[in-house]
Amino acid sequence: MKEILSNKLFKHSARTIAVLILLACAGGPADLNEFTSYFLPETATAQAGDGRYHFTQQFLYLDDYSDTLRPEQDINSQAWAKYAGVDETIAYNYFYTESANNTLPNRLMLKGNKAAVNYLQLAKSIEKSYQPSVYSWEEGSKDSLVLAEAFTKTQQLARSTTDPFLKERYGFQAVKLAMILEQPDNCVKLYDELIKPLKSKTFISDWAFSRKAGATMALGDTAKALYEFAQLFDRCPSRRREADLSLRIKGVRFQEKALDCCQNNAEKAAVYALSAIQPLEDGLPMLKKVTELNPKNALIELITAREINKNEYYANGEMPYVEDTLAYEKRREESKSYFEQLGDFCVENASNKALGNPSFWYTSASYVAYVNKDYKKSEEYLTQAKAAPAPNDYLKQQMDIQEVLLLIAQQEGITPEFEGKVIGMLEKLNKSENFRIVNAYTRACGLLARMYRGQPTEEKKSGGWWSSCSSKSSSGEVSATHLAKAFLLEAAASWQSRPVNADGYAPAFATNSDRYALEDSTPIETLREAISYAKQPQLDDFGKRLVGLSGLNADYLNVVLGRRLLGEHQYAQATEAWKNVSPKTWTDSPFSDYLTENPFYIKPDNGQSPSQTLTPAAFAARMVQLETQMNAGNAQAAYLLGCGAYNMGYFGNSWLLLNRQRSSSEYEYTYPPRDLTGVDYYTSAKAKTYFEKALQLTKDPELAAKAAFGASLCEASAFYVFKANEGRDLCYDEATQVAFKKRMDEEQKKRLGKYFVLLRRNYANSAYTKEIIEECSTYRDFVGQ
Repeated sequence: MKEILSNKLFKHSARTIAVLILLACAGGPADLNEFTSYFLPETATAQAGDGRYHFTQQFLYLDDYSDTLRPEQDINSQAWAKYAGVDETIAYNYFYTESANNTLPNRLMLKGNKAAVNYLQLAKSIEKSYQPSVYSWEEGSKDSLVLAEAFTKTQQLARSTTDPFLKERYGFQAVKLAMILEQPDNCVKLYDELIKPLKSKTFISDWAFSRKAGATMALGDTAKALYEFAQLFDRCPSRRREADLSLRIKGVRFQEKALDCCQNNAEKAAVYALSAIQPLEDGLPMLKKVTELNPKNALIELITAREINKNEYYANGEMPYVEDTLAYEKRREESKSYFEQLGDFCVENASNKALGNPSFWYTSASYVAYVNKDYKKSEEYLTQAKAAPAPNDYLKQQMDIQEVLLLIAQQEGITPEFEGKVIGMLEKLNKSENFRIVNAYTRACGLLARMYRGQPTEEKKSGGWWSSCSSKSSSGEVSATHLAKAFLLEAAASWQSRPVNADGYAPAFATNSDRYALEDSTPIETLREAISYAKQPQLDDFGKRLVGLSGLNADYLNVVLGRRLLGEHQYAQATEAWKNVSPKTWTDSPFSDYLTENPFYIKPDNGQSPSQTLTPAAFAARMVQLETQMNAGNAQAAYLLGCGAYNMGYFGNSWLLLNRQRSSSEYEYTYPPRDLTGVDYYTSAKAKTYFEKALQLTKDPELAAKAAFGASLCEASAFYVFKANEGRDLCYDEATQVAFKKRMDEEQKKRLGKYFVLLRRNYANSAYTKEIIEECSTYRDFVGQ
């Protein structure tokens, strides 16, 4: 039988997209379900395959385990194996493999059961005649003539066959064919005639009931269809997914009228439960009804976890892209009171013996109390949760999350005992590839960093419930060591510091920060202190483990420090920093791969060997020498300083000296957009001052021509940044683009004109200027050649 892999295919393609995103952009998300959440929905006890019903902003929660389950295949194979007296693998092979053989019908024939063989042949014929498209880009096939004949035959055989096993299956085929042939009225009638009266029913009757529920929906009675699909979902694991999808795809939500069809409280609970896991529903009122009507309903814990996660989605982080922002903001405002109601519900259920599993309920109550900043209650509930048996490992992991967040929330100050306790908790969380556990880890690192800086870790209780990002430091002095530890903690929360898994891949998530941005923004003195801290000979156990979490060491940090100093044109200090870097570092990738040209060479050939390479340490030392010579009046030294300063920028041949990554046209597409006018790495402003100094000092027309052209290169860099800023919000219509190009052409001539005029007026006859005419089209256009 053909297998329909709806969610499974989407899952795999989505994962592929996620990996491509990571390869292209480095930082997360590695899980398309991800949003800012700290509560594991897997803590809930649930049926196999129900992971797809956790809260998500997707159509369904993308769950590998749930998507691999095929309960309908297992139960059908088992039923046929028992009926035919064969091994289950024989039945499975016949129905569900591409290399199916006829062992099952052959065995039945040997036993004289030709009626069963006839059924199998008819079922195969029906399957072959109706091949619905699995994916939107495919075309299905439907042989209406064969199906109509089979429809008549299955009805006849369902009425005449005495074998209960086959009778139920013929009835199912008749009911199914009625819907395939678009006869919902007949589908309902045939179900009532051929299936409902059967004294002994199996899952096959439920499969027929699924078709009957679909017919009810097709006939327009959505309330009754909701009731029928809810009962199917509740009692038939092999049609659970289909029952949910039948409502989810059509957007059917809870209707009071569906309860009128119910025969007892368990059926009413099933209606409430299935409705509660549909999109756009606030499930807590329905969850309370389910708990009251049927405490044994299998969805109670899952819906509870779903409601906690849903409220996190609205309460945490930035607003995602939504069409109705007002509705989102309204729901966000309601999240606090909704959490309070959830907390009360969980506390009540913890002592409800009809529900059982107090570990889950106390853990949930503890988390909600933590969110509501009632840390004393949260700790009390967490203690009670730990005292009860935990039915799954996810509950234990959730307790670990709450333990570290509570420890930090209640800690008044930094002590060695606190450090020793919290570092082990961080190490435990950091090993996970579950986005919620990583979210908790990054939150803990961020809170600890604020503690070390003397900043508050939360705002007043009346503020936003996750408001905890105040940048104000305490009025007291913060020690340099504490600032170093704060830096290392923030580095530990970055995607670059994620541990590599067995597949050689380090999955990163949206809450992981960017260590490169941190390195570029941290005060130089803090970097120096971090280096001193990391290389202490007698570094304590906490320090060693913190450095390990950060993914940094003194060697790497000295590279960062040297880059920062070089970027500020503190060449002597950069040289000193890079003296502490292992020489092997410069011979390894990326330096061996990208520093392959002479950082003092500029085209047209300026007299420097293009293939002569320098290590960053040697380059910085050379810049120190040149600066000293320039200050003594050496024009050539000033010119070479300009070449070095230009080449270590974005448009130069040795950008790796200042940056660890580069992409084409990045200055045009910064996200979020930012004005780079004042960023020397892009504009080469400092390099231009060196070229201008060389022009002031020299009397040599060849050197003057080189310096003037070098200054024009710096002006060109600044122009590219200016052009990117001016064109960022332009429309793409032809007229606008033509006008913009004309304006930018004029602007370029004006900006570069100062040095081009100098070249043409004063140094037109120099050999270097003639080379410029040969190699630089911009200058050639300027002089009209």
